[in-house]
Amino acid sequence: MKKVRYEEPKMPESLRILMDLDAEDTLGRGTKKIGPKKYASKKTKSKTKSKKIDAKKPRPTKQVGPRKEVPKKNDKLTKKTKVAIKSETKHAKKAPTSQYKPDTKRNSTNNINVNKGKLKTPSRGLDDNKKTRIKREKSSKTFNFSNLMFVVIHGISVFFNFLLHGGEKKLSVSQEKKKQLDKKFNQVFSLVFMGLMVLLLVMNILHKDLPKSEAENRTLEQRPALSISDIVSGKYSSKFSDYVSDQFPMRSGFIKAKSRFDLLTGKDKINGVYIGKDGYLMEGFKMASDEVTQTKIDAINKFAQNNSKLNVSVLLSPNKVEIYKNYLPKFAPEDSQTEYMKVLKSKLNSKVKLVDVISTFNRLKNNEQLYFKTDHHWTVEGAYAAYEDYCKAMNLQPANRNSFTNSLASNDFYGSLYYKNAAGIGKPDQLYLSLQQDNNPVLVKYFDTKKKVASLYDVSKLSTKDPYQVFTGGNHTQIRIRTNIDTERKLLVIKDSYANAMLPFLVNNFSEINVVDMRYFTGSIKDLMNNAEVTDVLILGNINTFNTDASILSLNE
Repeated sequence: MKKVRYEEPKMPESLRILMDLDAEDTLGRGTKKIGPKKYASKKTKSKTKSKKIDAKKPRPTKQVGPRKEVPKKNDKLTKKTKVAIKSETKHAKKAPTSQYKPDTKRNSTNNINVNKGKLKTPSRGLDDNKKTRIKREKSSKTFNFSNLMFVVIHGISVFFNFLLHGGEKKLSVSQEKKKQLDKKFNQVFSLVFMGLMVLLLVMNILHKDLPKSEAENRTLEQRPALSISDIVSGKYSSKFSDYVSDQFPMRSGFIKAKSRFDLLTGKDKINGVYIGKDGYLMEGFKMASDEVTQTKIDAINKFAQNNSKLNVSVLLSPNKVEIYKNYLPKFAPEDSQTEYMKVLKSKLNSKVKLVDVISTFNRLKNNEQLYFKTDHHWTVEGAYAAYEDYCKAMNLQPANRNSFTNSLASNDFYGSLYYKNAAGIGKPDQLYLSLQQDNNPVLVKYFDTKKKVASLYDVSKLSTKDPYQVFTGGNHTQIRIRTNIDTERKLLVIKDSYANAMLPFLVNNFSEINVVDMRYFTGSIKDLMNNAEVTDVLILGNINTFNTDASILSLNE
């Protein structure tokens, strides 16, 4: 079969003329078949015309386009809003299919208004939410610690301004009323002040003067004797001021309150006590002036010259601040006791034997507990180490350490530094006594209490505030100890409380020992030495007390 290429049949001329007529119709009636005129009302024609006009312009439903972009600006549109926008868009895209066409101009206006209403509501909500979120972020940023401090400082300033100036009284109180209030305030304030003064006066009258402070380890000032010469020279006022300061009522309570405050503020030195490492409490050391030190050295040199036949020696024990200086807080500004001993050695008379135990203590400090942690005294171990050095210096045979047995006397010993810091800092120590196995008999006489006992220990003191007083019952003005040692050497000990723990060792080398505490002794050293036939004199104490106490100056009186 012969294949013929398809050709479109030629259009008759009559039809071509009709098509040309349809193309020239400006109303566009040739684009769509139109029914008889009887079915086309004026209303329908107007609708058709409006549709043709709208075809050239963007259709009203196309306004939904920008509404589609709304979710991009704010992602927090609800699902209902999205569904509403989609439904509106679908309905807007649908073209009318029936012959009847509604009034698109009026409906398009209504649709635009409705859609605008639908879209404005969520957009307004989004803007409000955004503004609220921004406000919250700003408020959270502005409320910080500096603002709080400003409010607190402002409140404090207002409070003190009210106390000092009474606030803005002119706004609420008349001038006459203000004068009455001020007068009453002055009267009440005067009465309260006078009442406090009377109360303090009564407390001072009823308060009993204390002879010494166990916590501070020193004697307290007593009421000075009234004399015209002291009043004229001004000494009486100075002495009375010191007396009031020492004997002030509730003084210990005020000291304790201050110590607690210092502890809360993080201080490492409270009432002169350093809070050291490993539970050690230490007193500091400040070297006295050269003039003060020289007067003490001169007094000792003069004593040695006046008693040239006697064996005069000085043994000053170092304190914890020197031996355990590595336990002190960092950068503690304390003087060196080693340098202090060098000064004494260079200026003391050659007739005076200076026993320096610092090197011995530095050698033993890691193996023996030489000092109590909460007390300023040495232990029996420290006392024996010093006793050995003294015997070697004075050509004496020390008692063997193995001949003594350490006996636990107290398991909860709180020393003087524990009470001095007044802040409750420090753990209890163990207090041991060195009891000699041979139990050499001694007879001890206390001149101030007129008691005679056969022991150097007073166990009743273990239940007191200061258990260290178990050694010789504490500090006494004068003690005489007689032993059964067959020797002509008799010792005079001019001492402080450090000597109390060393006496149980010294009784092994002398037939008689007289002990004098120059802080309380009012007699004559010269008369005592003559009556006791003393052969040796030992000035025994610790460096800190010797540096601060002036009682040694009465040595030659």
